[in-house]
Amino acid sequence: KAGEPLYGQSRLSPHLQGVAARQSRYSALFFSTVPWFNFVNHNQHGVDTAKYYQQAERELEAER
Repeated sequence: KAGEPLYGQSRLSPHLQGVAARQSRYSALFFSTVPWFNFVNHNQHGVDTAKYYQQAERELEAER
């Protein structure tokens, strides 16, 4: 609602965000061998965020 990014601002460079996204994308394949958790904030989640913004716009209209 405040016009901020959906997942917040990341302090990492775009390159490191890409590395984290690729590691988290394939981590489930080797989870039984090496448990790998990714707590990095990156913007490459593969989610269409338009639906969240549309819902927020509807909520703002309802508040008016």
